[in-house]
Amino acid sequence: MYLTLKTLSLASVLIALAISSLGCTPNGTPQPTSTTHDPIEAASSPPTDVTEDAETESADSPISDKPKSPANVEDIAEQAASQTDDSENLIAAADPPKPTVTKSTTPKPQPGKTIDMTFDDIKFDIEPDADFEREMIPQPIEDLKKQKIRIGGYILPGFQSRDIKQFVLVRDNMECCFGPGAALYDCILVEMSGRGVDFTVRPVTVEGEFTIQEYKDGDGKVRAIYHMQGTNVR
Repeated sequence: MYLTLKTLSLASVLIALAISSLGCTPNGTPQPTSTTHDPIEAASSPPTDVTEDAETESADSPISDKPKSPANVEDIAEQAASQTDDSENLIAAADPPKPTVTKSTTPKPQPGKTIDMTFDDIKFDIEPDADFEREMIPQPIEDLKKQKIRIGGYILPGFQSRDIKQFVLVRDNMECCFGPGAALYDCILVEMSGRGVDFTVRPVTVEGEFTIQEYKDGDGKVRAIYHMQGTNVR
């Protein structure tokens, strides 16, 4: 009997040592060593609101970090057009347009030579039926006095048809080029030196010395201002 108790006591000691070496308590169930949170505690904890955190972060961000909406294309075009108009107005105000100057076609004098001219070369500004003033004649035309010229036109019909010593050379074959209502620069009084010319309805070319001299009618109205001392008609 004593041996049996002794044997059981030894067995109990060995079992206790074995359990102790395994880290377990002899009277309890082994417990897991996992670090996982208690499922009950995890279930009772409120979930983190990711959306709320994102909105809070977005609200705290500076306004300048937010993307800007694209501008309206029509508004941009209207602003550009307005700026262009303003720029043009500024340029126009800074550099006002200069008056247009009509370039004279009158040739320069060439002493000793004969210049080819047209009636356009002796044209000047004057209102229809206005009283003539010598100051109306431009200086380039005044400079042609005593200059030998060659100019084409038509012989104004008169009472004489052959050996005409004096006639009016007009721009075209219309009688309106001489007399009341005619432009003073559209006719030239020609006096031939030597032999006269015969009348023709065809255009002619007259050569001679050009001068400026006023010719008035019985009422004192100037009817012609240009004169030529003709030397040749062809």
